[in-house]
Amino acid sequence: MGLFDLFRKKKPEPEQKSTVNPLEKQTEQKPVEKLSKVDFTREITEEEKELVAVVASSIAAGSHPDAKFKVKSIQGIDTDKEIAAAVVSAVLAGDRPESAFRLVSITEVK
Repeated sequence: MGLFDLFRKKKPEPEQKSTVNPLEKQTEQKPVEKLSKVDFTREITEEEKELVAVVASSIAAGSHPDAKFKVKSIQGIDTDKEIAAAVVSAVLAGDRPESAFRLVSITEVK
């Protein structure tokens, strides 16, 4: 047995412990069953559709009263969900006024 044979001797491999974090074992989280995107639009009445179409047409016409316009779709925004999104954005931004981000979508966990 040479001097370098001591260094070449294989060391026993340590036991593989589970890769699960101990905190995860204690929490017993249920798997997420269903995710759905939150829709910010709401149903609007015929009166609201007519009012918006008239106002949009008159603004778009400007100084061209002979022009014709066709409004293809009108969607109402649910203000409660919009306020909730603003609150979530403010919490995420924290106290960093120099940060910039954009809220793309909100997903509801059911």
